[in-house]
Amino acid sequence: MRYYFGIYEGSELVPDEEGSEFDSPEAAVHGAARAAAEIGTSQLVKGDLRDVVIEVRDERRQRVFTVTASMTIERHTPLSLVPHP
Repeated sequence: MRYYFGIYEGSELVPDEEGSEFDSPEAAVHGAARAAAEIGTSQLVKGDLRDVVIEVRDERRQRVFTVTASMTIERHTPLSLVPHP
C-alpha cells in the first residue's frame, strides 16, 4: 500500500506527492518514525529544536496517523559551581 508523508514546517503542511510503498500500516509507522528522527537530527545540527511532525495519509489520501518527534535540552548547573552562602 502507498503512504504519503506530509511534513509540517511550522503550521504549514508540505505534502508528499510521490508517496512510498509499505507492506503494512505498522511498516509505514516505522518509516515515518525513522524519517522524523532523521529530520530532527538534521535540525539539531543547526541548533533547531522544533518538533518534527509528519502526517501520514493512505492511498485514498485519508489521514491515518501522525508521528511527532521532539527533543528537549535541559541545562543543569553542577553543584560545584553553585555559590555557597
